[in-house]
Amino acid sequence: MRERAPIAVFDSGVGSYSIVKKLREELPSESIVYLADRAEFPYGDKTREELQKVVEKTISWLEENFEPKLIIVASNTPSLQVLDSVHSKEGTPLLGVVPPIREAEEKSETQQIAILATRGAVQSPEIDTFIAKQDLLPGTSVHKIDASGMVALVEPGTFLHEKERTQTVIRAVLEPFFKENPDIDVMTLSSTHLPFLLEYLEKLYPHIVFLDPASSVAEEAKALLGEDGASGEGSIRVFATENKASGLTAKDLEKTLGILGLQT
Repeated sequence: MRERAPIAVFDSGVGSYSIVKKLREELPSESIVYLADRAEFPYGDKTREELQKVVEKTISWLEENFEPKLIIVASNTPSLQVLDSVHSKEGTPLLGVVPPIREAEEKSETQQIAILATRGAVQSPEIDTFIAKQDLLPGTSVHKIDASGMVALVEPGTFLHEKERTQTVIRAVLEPFFKENPDIDVMTLSSTHLPFLLEYLEKLYPHIVFLDPASSVAEEAKALLGEDGASGEGSIRVFATENKASGLTAKDLEKTLGILGLQT
């Protein structure tokens, strides 16, 4: 790895900023290339075959243009479904983001935990395989919740200026679930868009512990880079594609990121 080569981070939109923000805190010397591929939003509605093509294409583009020392697929959906079958042509290390289930189990007092994720993630056989490999204690139950409606609040910035609508959507997703599963006490925010809703979630459900996997990803990146970590002051370069059919433009993204405090 080249010391001054950047870390590349991508997702189908603004969600990956939750990972970028934590990387900046934990690895301030690293330069970051941040790609919000809104043309492919949302990942959660794509088939496994479609996801693999998108991820492979994006990785190739990042390698050809930036020669990164590490590429982070900052989305749970492709990380769970296709990352094991995707390979970098240039041999660049790939890192994904997955539900922090073991941490959730450790923090749970009831052994009842839940994964909030996109429809594609919760309905995939890969997430069941992932859960089965976690070697959880007998009696621990892992519930899967389709939070696609909540994810949709984040990409266009709805959560920033329509608070009542945001709360209504969150309640519509979670209230029926809590009525059937009142003992849930820990939830993983397993779409990188969902940490942006943390303030709402903690206010509406103060009895629930919500886990953001961004810290774990930053720690994994730090360990993976080892002696190849950079020194000095890093920078951020932001790139975005547009989804005109959905009204998701690069200009809107710039505005949203500015409100969120992204400094390049």
